[in-house]
Amino acid sequence: MKMKNVLSIVACLTVLITLFSFNTNTFSKKGDTEWKNLKVLPKDISNDSLKGLMRGYNDALGVKCSYCHTSIEGTDKLDFAADTKKEKEFARHMITMTHKINAENFNWNNHPNPETIDVVSCTMCHRGTTNPSKTLKK
Repeated sequence: MKMKNVLSIVACLTVLITLFSFNTNTFSKKGDTEWKNLKVLPKDISNDSLKGLMRGYNDALGVKCSYCHTSIEGTDKLDFAADTKKEKEFARHMITMTHKINAENFNWNNHPNPETIDVVSCTMCHRGTTNPSKTLKK
């Protein structure tokens, strides 16, 4: 298997395992373990896991953080907890959709070698663009 495919599978599995716990309540941290406004991702997600997950979304869609997160006026910082951009809510919908597809169609949680299962991920359709229909026409 090509190294790129292996890395893609590992990244997808990391995202899916993180999402499997599926708690609710994104991003502004209160202390070391609580985040403000997480609605789809687990409340207890670690800082490293959250950053890795977001980097994966950036790569899958070919965007920067500001695509979904609002800038704080007068600064170069982002308000990660704000729900002002429609792209953020749509991302939540897509995360929920891919989780549901994988949960209903793949038994990766009980599989002896979950890293060998191909699962639905953002990259599968988006392939580096925000508009997956552009990649699916090829």
